[in-house]
Amino acid sequence: MSAIITLLTDFGTEDTYVGVMKGVITSICPSAQVIDLTHQVPPQDIATGAFLLDVSVDYFPEGTIHVAVVDPGVGTARKPVALRTAKAFFVGPDNGIFTLVLQRQKLFQAICLDNPRYHLSTVSSTFHGRDIFAPVAAHIACGVSVEELGTPIHRLQRLPLPRIRVDWEGIRATIVHIDRFGNAISNLSRAEYEAWRIRWDVKEPAVQVAASNTTLPIVSTYGDVPRGKPVALFGSSERLEIAVNGGSAARELALRRGDTIKVLRRESTPPPRVQRTLGLQ
Repeated sequence: MSAIITLLTDFGTEDTYVGVMKGVITSICPSAQVIDLTHQVPPQDIATGAFLLDVSVDYFPEGTIHVAVVDPGVGTARKPVALRTAKAFFVGPDNGIFTLVLQRQKLFQAICLDNPRYHLSTVSSTFHGRDIFAPVAAHIACGVSVEELGTPIHRLQRLPLPRIRVDWEGIRATIVHIDRFGNAISNLSRAEYEAWRIRWDVKEPAVQVAASNTTLPIVSTYGDVPRGKPVALFGSSERLEIAVNGGSAARELALRRGDTIKVLRRESTPPPRVQRTLGLQ
């Protein structure tokens, strides 16, 4: 079975950057299967790149090589790295773009890509995607072990991440991504939400959107409300999102990345089991 290499960049498709990276990979490892995740990450937006990578990797076979290049620090002291986790390989800059996947996948090895044998013969200071990351991914695809690629490192750069805050009254979450439909996706996973409901005996929660002073029920899909109406639901990323059926929540509810949303219990008085947990009985 041929190795799979995915590409995620902020290069867009108007220029030849992505095509050249594919040419380098094919020249070194013709049997590799190259799949585009996206090349439309907003320029230099590492956090969006990290999010899009994280919500994609679980849908690929074990051993897939994921190349992620959103690299405003290209040519500086930031390190080029290759990582091996329990499920996959990751190649790209050490600038935090792998923060989210490393929260969920056990890291086995981290290598600084300082062995020039596996780079192109000439390395540009502005295009490491072509000259370092693409050839390294191709060599891994053709069987080169990560140990051969350079020197082990023991600390990686991490992005500062917003945290959810949970108590019996509700959950405070943060919008971390706005997709091209204007859906505002939060950092609250379905698993965290369900754990809160069970622990605090929550029957009918609602979502409060502070930016527009709107309160929404949590439903299953966009069509559960009339066209043009806002809705809260767990989307394909299994994270709570705010949407508008047939419209843009970002535009119509004035939502932006970094905004807070709250999941609240409707009842103002804790049920008896929760009162006992809180020491009120």
